Amino acid sequence: MRLRSYLILSYMALIALLFVGAWFIDVHVMGNLTKSSIRIADQAVSNVTATNIEHSDRILTLMGQYVVRDKAEDVARELAYVLKGKKLDDYAKLRRDPGLRAIALQSIYTPHGPAGYTDLYDRDGYILFHPDKNVEGRNQMDWQKQYPETTEMIKRSFKENHVQGFFTFFDKDKKEKKRFAVRVHVPGTRFIAAAIVNLDDFFLPAQQRMKDSCQVATVEAKQQIEAHYAALNREVMIGGLFAGLALCLVGGLSGFYFAAAISRPISRLRDGVRQVGEGDFAVAVPERGVREVADLAHSFNELGQQLTEYIEKRDFIRDTFGRYVTQEVVTKLLESEGALDMGGDIREVSLIMSDLRGFTAIIAEMDPEQVITFLNRYLSRMIEILLDHRAVIDEILGDGILAFFGAPEPREDHPARAVACALSMQAAMDEINAENEAEGLPRLTMGIGVNTGSVVVGNIGSERRTKYSVVGSDVNFASRMEAFALAGQVLISTATYNRVRDLVEVASVLEVEMKGVPGRATLYEIRSIGAPFNIRLSDKSEKLAELPEPVGVQIHRLKDKIITDATGRAWVTHLCDTAAQVTSEGALEAWEDLRLAFLDDNQEPTPGHIYGKVTRVTPLTDGRCEVLISFTSVPAGHCRTFGRPAEKA
Repeated sequence: MRLRSYLILSYMALIALLFVGAWFIDVHVMGNLTKSSIRIADQAVSNVTATNIEHSDRILTLMGQYVVRDKAEDVARELAYVLKGKKLDDYAKLRRDPGLRAIALQSIYTPHGPAGYTDLYDRDGYILFHPDKNVEGRNQMDWQKQYPETTEMIKRSFKENHVQGFFTFFDKDKKEKKRFAVRVHVPGTRFIAAAIVNLDDFFLPAQQRMKDSCQVATVEAKQQIEAHYAALNREVMIGGLFAGLALCLVGGLSGFYFAAAISRPISRLRDGVRQVGEGDFAVAVPERGVREVADLAHSFNELGQQLTEYIEKRDFIRDTFGRYVTQEVVTKLLESEGALDMGGDIREVSLIMSDLRGFTAIIAEMDPEQVITFLNRYLSRMIEILLDHRAVIDEILGDGILAFFGAPEPREDHPARAVACALSMQAAMDEINAENEAEGLPRLTMGIGVNTGSVVVGNIGSERRTKYSVVGSDVNFASRMEAFALAGQVLISTATYNRVRDLVEVASVLEVEMKGVPGRATLYEIRSIGAPFNIRLSDKSEKLAELPEPVGVQIHRLKDKIITDATGRAWVTHLCDTAAQVTSEGALEAWEDLRLAFLDDNQEPTPGHIYGKVTRVTPLTDGRCEVLISFTSVPAGHCRTFGRPAEKA
């Protein structure tokens, strides 16, 4: 059949089908769409509400924990201040003090009313203050059989300064409820402040509002959908009638014209498309015929050049994008269906967190341009090593780097790969420092933490700004670990060590306490890893040399890189380029950051500061303490000025 006849018959058949289809759509399809849309809207609102309730449980539970912990700590601090200097063994007199009672007994509020309270008891379990005065003076252990969970937490609080946890109880209606409690020692006393909250009081008001909103949204959605489809039905019927009449008139006339105008150009375009499909982007067809066909021919002739430019731009985008994320992520985002959707998956990955030691102090006297050159030399080498080990670089914050292994493509060897990468990064610092010293720039030292755990990995942000990243408690744990790593160290967590224990050599094992992490954490300093990586760090440790005479030193604490209070008089007795042994009259704690300044003969601080971290504290019999401080930033030749022998011990 010729194209002209085909077009005429097609137009006629189209008109007939349009009329039949209009009635069918109106009677059947539109009705079914209305019902389906109402059902989908109802289900969607219900699903969103259920999801919101689930998220609210988690969020409000965490909020309850923070509120209770802050309340317990606030009450403990206030009580320590109020009770200072008072006689603490006369409980009856203490109970009669209204101010003390007001501090010890406080309500914990939510926007919907009270949800918990605080009380006070001593380390033998005797209750000093309680919202129920009938139990004041009794011992917590009296209810050991009825409330074993609570009693176990109370027993722990006698010995541990900070105890928290969940426990269940039965309300006056015999319904099982859940509580969260935090118990904190009141400094300077034998009392323990407890803050307790009923978690259900955080949930029920918010969840009830969600359910009410769900019902209102469902009713409104049904009404809007029904009204919308009623109006759409009328428009379809009227539009179908007028469209059918118009097509009847135009169809016959236009069929002859279009058939003749496009049949031959279409044939030529068909041949051109075949050539383009074979890779010949230089093919051209005559630009003749009706305007649309001529424009189509013109557009086709531009297709080859556009395809060539598109491929060049695509490669440019891929290469440029690859400078901000790894090629694995680029491939995933550009080629995977749905790769740009917001959200993520729970994956087990290994994380690297690295940071330069004393970098802020090092660059304080440098020009901005020199700082950029200085920093980029370090980052270029680190990024090269990370990419060689197939890491995904999550973030670069100044001199700090966060990267992870095991996503987007799963890797069974991600713990070993992460440890090998960390060792390679430390090993490369010698090369970087050699270049720095050749240009008269300071040396750099770095600490690295490696942790393995489950995180949420995926697209995080908004539709306008998205980042392929990881979030979770194990990311925070890696950050905490990195803070304990001294210059040149690679520390790994227990989770990582259990996966690579047959491959690595451990130089030392640390038991540390981390903020926000219950109990003590075990960290392993890694010296080397075996096949197939075969990487070993050289031993750069130095032996402390005893000074001929102790040198006075002024010590200030650092908290979040801010200089705080001085610690009292102190003297350096042993010294090397990387550490010092100090005798201090003031109390110091392990792993806190310090700033040191040597004192001259007039007991005045000399120019230049040393920054370091306390790695060991040994109490002495005379009330002083002996402290080992590992340096994180030292001005060039500063230590030798104060009597240390020139050669290494």
